[in-house]
Amino acid sequence: MWGDFLKTLGIIAIIWLSICAFVLLILHIKSHKFLKSIFLNAILGFTAIAVINLTQKFTGVFVPLNWWTVGGSGIFGLPCVCGVVLLQILI
Repeated sequence: MWGDFLKTLGIIAIIWLSICAFVLLILHIKSHKFLKSIFLNAILGFTAIAVINLTQKFTGVFVPLNWWTVGGSGIFGLPCVCGVVLLQILI
């Protein structure tokens, strides 16, 4: 029962984060400073992953470095990193 609840919560989180990522991408495209916005989000995303992984001993949260996490944090920045951390905690 508890496992089913967590799976459902994880699916809801994935859907919600996908919607947020889509909205963020639309906002990037509509902004007049598209490249600056993407570049700033990429730097913030990579920095957040580095800080989370450096503080792993204290927090117990680790973000694995793979194509999905690096690509997502490079394009969507902090929202993607927050989503990955949320999914790590939930699942």
